[in-house]
Amino acid sequence: MITMIRTLVCLRLFAPPEDVDGEASSPSPTTEPTKPEPTTIGPQPLPPVESEPEHEPIPGLVDRPPPIASPEPSKEPPRTWMAGGFIDGGYVFDSNLPDNHVNRGIGTAPRTGEFTIPLAVGQARHDPTDDEPWQLELALQFGPAATALLAADPLPGGDASRFAGTEVWQHLGRANVGGRVPRSRTEIAAGVFGTPIGYWSFWPKDNWLYSTPWHLNAVPYVLMGGRILQPVGERVVLHAWVVNGWQTYADVNKVPSYMGGVHAKPVDGLQLGQFVYFGPEDRDPNARAFRMLSDTWAVYEANRWGISAVFDVMRERVTVQPDAPVALYVIGSLSPRVTLLRAREDRVQWWLAARGEAFWDRDGRIYGVDQLLGSASIDTDLSLFGYLLLRLEYRYDRSTNPAGFFYRGAAIHDTDPGLGRDQHTVFMMATGQFEHWFHLRGRGT
Repeated sequence: MITMIRTLVCLRLFAPPEDVDGEASSPSPTTEPTKPEPTTIGPQPLPPVESEPEHEPIPGLVDRPPPIASPEPSKEPPRTWMAGGFIDGGYVFDSNLPDNHVNRGIGTAPRTGEFTIPLAVGQARHDPTDDEPWQLELALQFGPAATALLAADPLPGGDASRFAGTEVWQHLGRANVGGRVPRSRTEIAAGVFGTPIGYWSFWPKDNWLYSTPWHLNAVPYVLMGGRILQPVGERVVLHAWVVNGWQTYADVNKVPSYMGGVHAKPVDGLQLGQFVYFGPEDRDPNARAFRMLSDTWAVYEANRWGISAVFDVMRERVTVQPDAPVALYVIGSLSPRVTLLRAREDRVQWWLAARGEAFWDRDGRIYGVDQLLGSASIDTDLSLFGYLLLRLEYRYDRSTNPAGFFYRGAAIHDTDPGLGRDQHTVFMMATGQFEHWFHLRGRGT
């Protein structure tokens, strides 16, 4: 009997714990998320250690390029804040050796024949999520490229205008706020945005080649106004914009301009864009004077190669001129890119890119000269650990205008005799950049 009692006591002491229903509890299984594979061939910043996003980023909801999801799982909340910046510096050689050291028409690299820092940018951004459905972006920029960006910003009312012009706006590269409607995912925001026109960016670090093409210098890099983005499924985003004007923060008249479009990702690696811009870009606000632009672009990126194409047509009746002539330009551009080397877990990468372009400015509405501009470029980039980008580009440009187009020697004004009909340019640039993604801890976390 004593032996039996001792046995029952031991069984009771060493039995597993019971829950309220009297059943033994067991540890709950845990599942770790899988590791996503990179899908782009462009320069990749060092990935932060963070949790994966709730959804795959929808194309077009944020300015390009989208943030890159971390490949490492974590129990921390998603990091929706980004602080970053870049400094772009180097030497630009122009075979025409203009006395004013100005590279005509190229706003992103306006200085030649000298060591220069075209642009320095500091940026903070918050992307909307289901838990934090608000958006904020601020980017401050400095350098001659920032000044060139808004060199043509209007002064409404002429000399009597105040609180406008380049000296007011040139240091604001981005400045917008907004939010997302949770269920419909409709995104509404207002402020200064990068444009979806032409795909490429005013910030050269985001582009396949250092120098920007003629068609991108002809369309708005930035837009001041409001926008509504509406996702349709997981691969299409519809755009609706109301803005001050064609790359102007101020407006030359009292009527806004408008833009609608679609940004789609029909299959992995392929992005398509179609945008239509229309509105008055001169003093006449009537509809017959509207400038109308059709912008079509496609970009495909595979594992080690990619190709992009752009086709634009612009028409505008210039009613402020005698006989109200119709201005027209047509452009076409093609750019391939290939990865030559990947090492140290893709932290060291080497690319080679090229671009061919034809820009027919029939009436000189954009660059002030009736001409066909042809351009060919080849560029090689070396990315080191996501923080340093070394770039070398050769570019050849030619104009069909008999009086020339490019500044050359003492010919440093648009109407000077002796302007060059062609030019050879070499860009030797280095870009230091960083992006840090994080989340703000709330009280008690």
